[in-house]
Amino acid sequence: MIWIKGVRKVYVNKQGTVEALKEINLHVEKGKIFGIIGYSGAGKSTLVRCINLLEKPTSGQVMVNNKELTKLPERELRKSRKKIGMIFQHFNLMSSRNVFQNVAYPLKGNSYTKEEKKQKVLSLLELVGLSDKILAYPSQLSGGQKQRVAIARALANDPQVLLCDEATSAIDPQTTASILKLLKEINEKLGLTIVIITHQMEVVKEICHEVAVMEAGQIVESGGIIDIFTNPKAEITKEFISTVFNYDKIYDFLCHEEFAEGETVAKISFVGQKTGQAFISKLSRKFKIDASILFGNIEIIQHIPIGNLIVKFSGAKEGIVESIKYLEENNMSSHGK
Repeated sequence: MIWIKGVRKVYVNKQGTVEALKEINLHVEKGKIFGIIGYSGAGKSTLVRCINLLEKPTSGQVMVNNKELTKLPERELRKSRKKIGMIFQHFNLMSSRNVFQNVAYPLKGNSYTKEEKKQKVLSLLELVGLSDKILAYPSQLSGGQKQRVAIARALANDPQVLLCDEATSAIDPQTTASILKLLKEINEKLGLTIVIITHQMEVVKEICHEVAVMEAGQIVESGGIIDIFTNPKAEITKEFISTVFNYDKIYDFLCHEEFAEGETVAKISFVGQKTGQAFISKLSRKFKIDASILFGNIEIIQHIPIGNLIVKFSGAKEGIVESIKYLEENNMSSHGK
């Protein structure tokens, strides 16, 4: 659905030039929910605005649904943009128009009759769960309701792609969960390709099929969500993952623990239906060592459990070494200390 090839974006100002995007290459498959994550200033918002050419790349190609947007004349570009919906962090609703009018606005100039337009807007408001707010104004709505109106408006022209630029950053965690659930439902019902820009790994974990990690205008790592969570390579990716699994708290806890001579502490990771606890019990019997779970957590990502255990081994050194080797042979990665 989306191909980005060699995209660069350079801004020129009084201080000189700023290279916001550096040779970006990205592919988003049709029907996927694709996350782009990075800290503030990483270039992710610039990148998403290049997808619909709100920002024109300095060089490179942007293709959406087999059309190279970077080569389209202005009239054709405007037409293609109608098939790319966008929602923003601060909703961008028109305060002087009610909910119905906000959602109907993109339909101006279309060939709909008045009744067809009305039915279209009503069906969109039903989809986002706001049928009872048709005549309300933005000032009368909560943050989550405003974002639902923005989503309905973005869907008015039956887009093939929905771009979400920090769409959950201005709302509380509980409302964020409901908006992400709505986006997931829209993706499944309409087969819509969704690109989500965020700085929150929790958002990526909850909804995305694939993710690209950005730093300093570059994509430093990308792949399927399970692979990224279980085998992160870039340091910044590891930082993001640690926020989900609370690694900082774990290491802080370990720093205050006292361990006896000959004790080994290992972080054991497992994916899928294997239960870490069962393996720990087996290790104790098989290698005649003591194994105590100091800390454990499991996250469900795309319906697959991903777990981490911090385990203290004590006993004969040979038994501990064999235990860790056994774990690795059974595809349960471990890091001993």
